[in-house]
Amino acid sequence: MKPGTSQYDEEIHFHCVSTSTDPEDSRADTYFDNIGDAKEFAEVQVAKFTAVWLWERGNVGRPGFEDVWVTYWWTKPRAIGQKFGDPEGRGRGWVDWMNNKLPSDLKYSIQEYVPLDPKIR
Repeated sequence: MKPGTSQYDEEIHFHCVSTSTDPEDSRADTYFDNIGDAKEFAEVQVAKFTAVWLWERGNVGRPGFEDVWVTYWWTKPRAIGQKFGDPEGRGRGWVDWMNNKLPSDLKYSIQEYVPLDPKIR
């Protein structure tokens, strides 16, 4: 596994793992250019943190939201605390509302999206 970085570069980073000891507050983000490395890192973090999210950049098919972070996998504390339900896998997830002003229908529901990582289409 190649290590991720805390420094985001939009040209190469399409995947992110967020971790927190408080499911209400995530501020430890690690960015990856490879989905396999991100997934492996997320699996390791589950034993260390209360909340873990696996994100990727995607297009939710709406003007202005062609390149947004979408979380498509999360740990149970996050699901319970935020009423996310169970993860449905890549292609369906929650759009990042912490860094984006979203219409309410995008903010409070699982959305379909197309991953932007050019290496795995």
